[in-house]
Amino acid sequence: MTNIIPIKDRLAQKSAINGKAGVAIMSDALEDEKVIRLVITHYNSITCENEMKPEIFLGDAPTYRVDSDGSICLDDNGEPVLQFDFSRADKIMDYIRDYNRKNPDDIIRIRGHVLVWHSQTPDWFFREGYAAQGAYVSKEKMLMRLENYIREVISHYDGDNSPYRGMIYAWDVVNEQIEPEDYDLTENPGSVRFTCNGKTTGWYNVFQGDISYISQAFVFAARYAPKDIKLFYNDYNDADPVKRDAICRLLKQIKETGGTRIDGMGMQAHYSMDTPAVGLIGEAVRKYSSVVEEIQFTEFDIQSSRNYDGSNKEAELQREGYRYKEIFETIFCLDKETGINITGITFWGTHDAVSWLHNFSDVGGGADGKRPQMPLPFDDDYKIKPAYWGIVDSFKLE
Repeated sequence: MTNIIPIKDRLAQKSAINGKAGVAIMSDALEDEKVIRLVITHYNSITCENEMKPEIFLGDAPTYRVDSDGSICLDDNGEPVLQFDFSRADKIMDYIRDYNRKNPDDIIRIRGHVLVWHSQTPDWFFREGYAAQGAYVSKEKMLMRLENYIREVISHYDGDNSPYRGMIYAWDVVNEQIEPEDYDLTENPGSVRFTCNGKTTGWYNVFQGDISYISQAFVFAARYAPKDIKLFYNDYNDADPVKRDAICRLLKQIKETGGTRIDGMGMQAHYSMDTPAVGLIGEAVRKYSSVVEEIQFTEFDIQSSRNYDGSNKEAELQREGYRYKEIFETIFCLDKETGINITGITFWGTHDAVSWLHNFSDVGGGADGKRPQMPLPFDDDYKIKPAYWGIVDSFKLE
């Protein structure tokens, strides 16, 4: 690995991307020296794959802050003050902070993920008294809880006395709020019927399709986050034309809400070998760039071919290399267009063995509904693949 070009150096050659090469890790990766060596060599940005999601900070059941006399602290609205558990994310933050102190010319920064998401958020967070089976709270009370949550998280990492101040450069404020039923326009063409990503989530049960909390999340994030931290909306199926247009409408609604700040669109880029076409990726980047200032590819990986069953592995790897090549050549060309500002590319995992796709039932393929996955630039043994050359030097694919 010592004789190859770091991915971050390749991206550094692109003026707007400016070398922001990211990777998602979990805290247990810190115990794997090979993973850490790969991260330090190739990336200058880290996303916590799970450790900054609401279910981790909040826990399976509520816990509360207590006074010195042992009584539960109450906020100004008379609700118990939640005690957050930042320990898992802080383990990563501590490691990177120590690394940065020792390597001031090669620092790694953090992309915060995620403040508001319908998934991986405990249902009790939306209920009266934080009870598992309590009634859902009013919209007004939920907005107060939302503000408290965002303030607590941002203050922990960027408050005046935080040891981590300045490490986070961006937050996914809201994640994955649009689903197909939200942009089925057959009944009312020209409109979007948002359901807050389905009707079984806590957000829908409280707001009943009213999307005000999405914009308010950006109001609160703008209120508490330092001005140099960029605020993003993040979603998948990002190049689908119908969903793309629905997302653009949502972005515009966020921008039109007083007190908000939204800096960019996070295109997750969970792509496959065949879809989306690179032309659609380009159209999506241009559409989003007409609404917000920055684009980041936030969770990049490539699913294996639909008919790949694990045989003829070398042919599949080579095909993947060319798929990486066409996507990254498209990104690099887009980066040169006026009005387009691509500021980062993050890979969703360090190497193939740890990819979330291995456990994702909808990737199709074999008898168990799955197929072998090799979605990242590095293989199970941390070695480079044709996918890596598709990013760094596509002539090596010839």
